This record gives sequence, structure tokens and C-alpha cells, in this order.
Amino acid sequence: MPKRFLNKTKSIAAAFAFATLTSATGASAASLTFDGWEKGYQSVNVTSPTHNGAAGGFRMKDVNTMERFTVFCLDLLAVIQSGSTYGYVVTNTPYSNSIDLIANGALGRIQSIFDSGYETAFDSSVKSAGFQVALWNAVYDDDWSVSAGAGDFYQTASNNGVRQAANDFLLSAQGYTGQKNWNMSFLESTEVNPRSQNLVTVSQVPLPAAIWVLLTALGGVYAVGRRKA
Repeated sequence: MPKRFLNKTKSIAAAFAFATLTSATGASAASLTFDGWEKGYQSVNVTSPTHNGAAGGFRMKDVNTMERFTVFCLDLLAVIQSGSTYGYVVTNTPYSNSIDLIANGALGRIQSIFDSGYETAFDSSVKSAGFQVALWNAVYDDDWSVSAGAGDFYQTASNNGVRQAANDFLLSAQGYTGQKNWNMSFLESTEVNPRSQNLVTVSQVPLPAAIWVLLTALGGVYAVGRRKA
């Protein structure tokens, strides 16, 4: 099987295992702790709301099951500290303790960003940070650019590579008309005074059985080809 497909499968496996906790009951509780950056991070400056610090996808660990999974932040009004354990409710519906992602249209924008760009979100720390900034823009603005002057939320002149990556993700999402590729699960903070960040994780939409058969066959052909080489 091609290396790219293997890496992609590996990167979503933990997220899939965690996200499926919600499938039976619609919601479940979890105690989570920060477990490191998925592909490193980049420092960014954004405004409305203001954040001067790290951006990128990161891992959280369930302290009870020890499962690790990848998340992105959808909340700049709270923080997560390394070494602390936080309570979360895992749900398939958006947050009730912060911004209404349905009322402001963010839910559709976030879905489009994942469907059109998540496959490449961890190609580098710059891409990961750009993907994170694009998600923040989807939450706090209704346009498709993080350049200064484009809307209420934007990234300042620092870290041009991240800003370009974010705009590339947003451009792809704006014109995306393809199928839904990822199921989103929302991690809503149950902490108060202060609460911790609300997060999102995704699991891949299951492929039809015929496609899995084809992928398996292609993987076998690839493996035979490598042995012959």
C-alpha cells in the first residue's frame, strides 16, 4: 500500500477510535490532557479575538483509556495548559457554552475546510498552523481570507507562510462542492471559572465496501511490485 495512504490511515486511527465513542449515545464524558503537537507548531498573531502564540493541530490523551487523538482548537477565548487534566463532553453537536456555530454559519465552513484540506493539514508545521488559523477564521468571521482588511478576524503581518497556507485552505473550502469526507465530533469543555478550550476531532467517513476491496487489491499490487523491484 502506498506510504501516503498508510500515513493518512495512521494519523486518523486514534481520532476514529475516540470519535466513535459518541456513536452509541450521542455524547460521552472524558478526562483529557494535552499530549503534544501533532506536527509541531508555529507562532502567529491574530486579532478579533486577539491571540499571540502557538497554532497547529495537537494531541489530547484520555487519562482513563490512554487513547491519543488529534484535535484542533475552535476557541480562542480559553486555554489549555500542559500538565493539566480537563473534563470534556464529547458530542456530535456544536457547543452550548460559547459561540453558536450553527447560527453564525460556521459549522458549514468548518466542514468544508476539513473535507477539502485535511488530507494535507499535517504535511508540515506551517500547513498545520495554517489549517488551525483557517478554522479560527471559520468560527470568528464569515469570509474566506485571513489577510488584514478582509474581515473581522485576520492574521497580522507576522508569519507569512502560515497566513498563505490558511488562505489556501480557505480558498479550497470556499469552492468545495465534493462529498463529505470527515465526520466531526465536538469536545465541549465542562470546566468553569475558567473553562478550557472547546475542540474538534474528526473521523473518516466510511468508504463503501467495494472501495475497500479495490484499495486492498491496489495495496496488494503495490506490495508485489515492490518485491519484484
